[in-house]
Amino acid sequence: MYTARLRADKMAALKEKDTVKNKVITMLLSGLTYKHKELGRDCTEQECLDVIAKELKQEKEALELSAGREDKIAELQAEIAILESYLPKQMSADEVAAAVADIIARAGLETTVKNKGMIMRAVMGELKGKADGKVIGAAVDALLK
Repeated sequence: MYTARLRADKMAALKEKDTVKNKVITMLLSGLTYKHKELGRDCTEQECLDVIAKELKQEKEALELSAGREDKIAELQAEIAILESYLPKQMSADEVAAAVADIIARAGLETTVKNKGMIMRAVMGELKGKADGKVIGAAVDALLK
């Protein structure tokens, strides 16, 4: 599923001599291969998305650390754009806030600070992969205030 698409994209990147895309896809294929060996079976779609999201998070952290290095920043932004193209469209902050309120209402949870752990568990279970964890955390914090 993702592996076949990545291999096809890698061949296209090689033909186009797109070294950045080739590098990113090689990194993803390596991560998926490692996950496959770790699990001892083929990865599910969600597990593939988790690997891609992990790589994206690492690239964003590297971007934060490379302040002042314009050449590195441009390269990392290009890599982040490529990684994001393999993930489903992420929810906006407003959509996340609405979804969090809906999930809390359906679960019947009380919106107090002491219930934050239960709220986060319920919300992350439904929104994992659809929105960034920091955005979800901010929406929950805003609702609890």
